[in-house]
Amino acid sequence: MGKVLNSTKLTETLTLSECSDGFWLYDNTRGMNLSMRAKTPQDAFVECISYYQTRLTEVESEHRKLTAKVDAFVSQFVEADDA
Repeated sequence: MGKVLNSTKLTETLTLSECSDGFWLYDNTRGMNLSMRAKTPQDAFVECISYYQTRLTEVESEHRKLTAKVDAFVSQFVEADDA
């Protein structure tokens, strides 16, 4: 990260910083920069949204897999009459 020129706290957990090498968007909840060296604040927000879209897709996929495994496990103990 270059020298911080201006920093704006957008929410309790999001901070947008204008630095000598571009815009940085930091998420305190995740403990990470979601955008680094973006050319504009808008570019930083797009990078952030793209990150969360990708992460949401991964989490939803893992949730579906886990649900299928749990359902398969539970079905071993459910009698056919109970179904």
